[in-house]
Parts: sequence; C-alpha cells; structure tokens
Amino acid sequence: MPAETPAQHLALRPLTIAIVVGAVIYQVVLCLINTHLFPASRALVGLAEAMLMLACLPLLLPRLLPGVVILVALTGATLCLLALFKGGLDMKGFRDVLIPMWFFWLGRNVGDIRLADRTLKIAIAVVVVVGFYELFALDSFTSMLDIFGYYVNIGSLEPITEYERESRLQMNGIRPEDMGRTLLPWLLDNHRVSSVFLEPVSLGNFATLVVAWGLSKDASEKFLMWQFCAAGVVMMVLADSRFALLSVALLVVVRLLFRGWMLYLPAIMPFCIMAGLVALGLFGSVAYSDTFVGRLVSSAWGLLSFDTRMLLGADSGAWFPDQGYAYVLSTFGVVLALGFWLVIWLMRVPDERAARFRCFASVYISLILTVSGTSLFAMKTSALLWFLFGVVLADPARLPVPRHLRADWSGWGGRLGIHRREADA
Repeated sequence: MPAETPAQHLALRPLTIAIVVGAVIYQVVLCLINTHLFPASRALVGLAEAMLMLACLPLLLPRLLPGVVILVALTGATLCLLALFKGGLDMKGFRDVLIPMWFFWLGRNVGDIRLADRTLKIAIAVVVVVGFYELFALDSFTSMLDIFGYYVNIGSLEPITEYERESRLQMNGIRPEDMGRTLLPWLLDNHRVSSVFLEPVSLGNFATLVVAWGLSKDASEKFLMWQFCAAGVVMMVLADSRFALLSVALLVVVRLLFRGWMLYLPAIMPFCIMAGLVALGLFGSVAYSDTFVGRLVSSAWGLLSFDTRMLLGADSGAWFPDQGYAYVLSTFGVVLALGFWLVIWLMRVPDERAARFRCFASVYISLILTVSGTSLFAMKTSALLWFLFGVVLADPARLPVPRHLRADWSGWGGRLGIHRREADA
C-alpha cells in the first residue's frame, strides 16, 4: 500500500482546512466571546493561537524538517542571548518568528496546490460573506461584534474617556471626512469594511495575498487566476486599502514583466527601500501625516534613530509600532533579520510557479514593512502567507503505513511484479 500524503488522508485533509481557515477567522470568534460571554484578554488571544498551533502537530510530526528545526533552535538561542542585554526575554519576538516557521512547516508537509486552492476559496467565501454583511447591515454587525471594546480589553487600544464613542468599529474603520474614501467614493461611504479581521488593514493585507496567489498561477490556470484576482480586488475595495491598491498594482506589473532570473530581483528590494527611507529622512522635508507618504516619513525617522545597540537588537527600550523595518531590526537584530531573508532566497523552488509566489510574497513583505510595524506577523494573515509558501514547494510528507497493511501490500505487490521499494516510495 503506497504511503499517503496529508492531503490524501481522510482526517488530515479537513484538519488542514480547519487550521488555516481558523487562523484567518479566530479573531472574530474571540470578539464574539468578548461581546456576548465574557471579556477577552491578551492571554485568551495567546491561548487561541497556541491551540491553533498545537492542532498542527498531527500534520507536522510525520516529517521533521531539519532546516526548520535548526532555524528555530538558532533563533531561540539568539533571542535568549539578546535577552541578557535587554534584561528579559521578548516573548512577542519569539512568537513573531515561530508562527512563520510553524505554518511554513505545515504547508511544506501538506504540499498540495489543489488543497491550498480549496482552503483559500473557503477562507475567501467566509471573509466576503461577513464583509458584505458588515457593509449592508452595519448596525446589526456592530451589535454582534463590539470591535472597539474587544481591542480595548486585549490591550491594543486605550479606552476613550474624552467623549462617548458612537462607533463600535476599530479606530481606522471610518475614513476621516477631510480625507475621504480612496476607492469608489461615488458608490461607497467612508466606512471601511473589516470583515472577520476586525480591522480593514488586515483585510487589505489578505486581499493582497489572495491576488499574489492568483497571479502565481500558470497560463494553463487562467480561470483560477482570474477568480482569485477578482476576489482580491473586491476585498481591497471593501477595505478601501491604499496599501493593497499599491501592492496589487505592483504585483500585476511584476507578473507581466518578470521572467526567469528577474524573479530574484525582489531579494534586494528591502535594502533599496531602507536606503530610500534613510535618504528621505536625511534630505526630505515632508512633515508626518496619516497618509502613505506620512508613514514613509515615520519609518525614515525610525531608522535614523538607530545606534549600534538597537541595530544588534539589544536595546530593551526600542519601540516602533508603525515602522516595520525599525521593528524587525530592533527586535531581532540585523544578523538574525538578514539570516531570515537569506533563508527565503536560498531555498530551492521546484518550478516557476513557486518562484513567482516567492517573488510576490517578497514584494508584499518589503512593502508592508514600510507602513506597518507588526501586521506582517499577525497570525490572521501571516499563517496563510507562510502556509502557501510551504505548499508551493510541492514536497509533501509521506504518512507511515501501518505494518499489517504494509505486509498485505507487499504480498499483492509481489504477485503483480511490484518491488517493495516502489511500494514504500
């Protein structure tokens, strides 16, 4: 009896779908609990994430990836060393790198593109249905989900005491009147849909990843490509995500123009962006504002504030909430950050589809770090990103075959002229 892959197993296949979709929607479940049962907390969020990761074990244990194990060990050792200088272990930093490695391992062991397509379609369906419910029945939606109260309870927002807040959405759930909506302002109002993510920023990030997955498809899968791209654009418009608009436009250009060795060009993109940010901080005269350019200015100022201790990740006082590059360097140190990036690009990819997705994922990572500090590491989008990256390597694990079935297969295989080595492959 040939060994099954996780995607062929009757129990592990639905478990994979449940884990990945669960990682996308778990925040809305916690918000429902917070609104109707009992107050949520940061500990409850951590427990939910730990449960999702523990649920992965049946899919991880059939094959231990030596590279992932070594990387986790080296990362843990480095963070413990940095803790000596910081005066305490940065648990959030360890969590931020563990999630990508864990879900990459999951995707690598699954290694089935069709299962990934199905999983992503289910996640999209849930996100879009909830998103349109929020769009057309906002009062009902916010009566079910006190999003603002949820974020206050888990410590992500300070309670507002100066005035009574009417909206129960996140702070960025409504565009300011002086700024206005960017996408389809003649059709939609200033409300930005957040769907299961509870904040429109994450919906925009999810939309970008969906488009990246669609654009990575081969020419023989044009229908699937258009399905994913259309869904991504719809979600981008609902969230009124300027980041997604810029990212998707760039991904389309890359898909049309990049071939072969050009798919490796995003490997230098973070270094070019950081150089540009430093130049902007040194020679630019743009004041900070809550715009895309304003976020760039903020990132530039963050990088210019670095000293040697911050660059090595040994400064316990460094805090960069909306400055991605500064956050990564100050949390992990330049050596570990560079090591992570090199691992991504030194990894062997089996075909051009995988090379395209790695290229698109790297563009997404490079861009999101310019305008956001930690959203790259949020499980609700990070888990999906690294699961898909593991899947495109198309190297599934093989589940062990029970001894009695192996013996039966050997007997039948002998009668049919099939060697045992072939049966066990």
